[in-house]
Amino acid sequence: MTPVFPIQLKKPMYYAAFYVLLAVIMGVAAVYQPIISMLGLAVLFMCIYAIYQPEKMSYLVLLSTAISINYIVEANFPGLEILSLYKLGILILLVPSMLQNGLRMKFIYPIVAIAGMLFITLFFSEWHPRLTLSITLKAFIGLALPFFFLMIKWKKETAEKHIRIICLLPVVSVVTGAVLQLVHLYSFLNVEFTGAIRVQGANIAPHLAMLAFLGITVALIETKRNPLNAKFLYCTLAANFAILIATGTRGPILAMLAMAGYYFFDMVKQYIKGKLILLIPLVCSLALIGGAVYLQWDNMTKRSFERQTGTGIDLSGRTEAWNYFLKGVKDSPMTGRGLGAVTVANDGSLYVGFVVPHNEYIRFYYDSGYIGCILLFLSLLVLFRMIYRVIPQRIKIYYAAFILAFFLYSMSDNTLSTIQFIIPFCWYLNGLYILSTTNSKKEELI
Repeated sequence: MTPVFPIQLKKPMYYAAFYVLLAVIMGVAAVYQPIISMLGLAVLFMCIYAIYQPEKMSYLVLLSTAISINYIVEANFPGLEILSLYKLGILILLVPSMLQNGLRMKFIYPIVAIAGMLFITLFFSEWHPRLTLSITLKAFIGLALPFFFLMIKWKKETAEKHIRIICLLPVVSVVTGAVLQLVHLYSFLNVEFTGAIRVQGANIAPHLAMLAFLGITVALIETKRNPLNAKFLYCTLAANFAILIATGTRGPILAMLAMAGYYFFDMVKQYIKGKLILLIPLVCSLALIGGAVYLQWDNMTKRSFERQTGTGIDLSGRTEAWNYFLKGVKDSPMTGRGLGAVTVANDGSLYVGFVVPHNEYIRFYYDSGYIGCILLFLSLLVLFRMIYRVIPQRIKIYYAAFILAFFLYSMSDNTLSTIQFIIPFCWYLNGLYILSTTNSKKEELI
């Protein structure tokens, strides 16, 4: 395979002189600006590591999505908040991987769609009064960035490891959160005003739920695609389901019902055909679901109190938020209020947690109207179809259910704009495509 951007990275001995000189400069700078110098040195070492070990750096970058850094670290750089710095940092660290492995340009459709939304914003949208060009550009970069990770041509072995890491992300978050709790840097649990207790690990509860959702759905697909890893996958599946229930988040559970239902149907069908060994995971799964629901029932009922909205339907305040944002864009339905406008639209009349409407269809309708919203989701459908065409027949229904779950989940949360969802999601789609095309080529040769 010939990379799109080939590069050879060597370690000539004369680099040592450069490192020594750099160390002297950093040492002098540390006397005057110690904190900035330490951060600069850490960034430098990470960049050097990314150049010499791009695959290993990709593992660290993917693992970093298990932590909602913007809720744990309160720091800003002139013009950029911590989350923007994080996004910029991971892009820089993965540039060597892009150069060495190359990019799959046919997956560029979502980036083109987001660029189209930027074009609509600059020339046609009715800008929100608080929207600025810098906010628009940050929104464009933040939304487009994860889709670059979808395009990297990883080696098959690297893609396999990425998928295993995605299955482990919720566990990594919980373990990291426990450590942060022990050193009093972050709270492992979140107690809501309703009295509900939610596990949040090294994230906030909704972000941890996103990681768990992906850990569960990816593991379900992988048990069918790669049965040789069944023991690992079933263990992570059980752990991730327990974590999801502990977060007290209902959206992902409802979104994956179709996928889980078909999975149980498929297992029962195979059991009837004679695969008796499947009785063990089937019974264990049912026992786990029953036990988890029993233990979390009180939390679920506390979080499901009926708000005085006049609708009789509780969506944790989402119905109020949806109505608010829909009213805000009614005068510019075709081109919206500008990319990123949704982040400054809340004038204080909504709960402060609703910086965005927790509905990606309304979000992008608000930002770029019918035209931009349709353009974005149409590009995603094209992308999903390209992957569907190459995956093995035995997992096509599971994959379709996975994509359906994504679209359903997008109705109640920020799937396309939250790092803890969209980066692992794109990473898995990329790995699934790589492994499917690699295996199909081997089968053709045989």
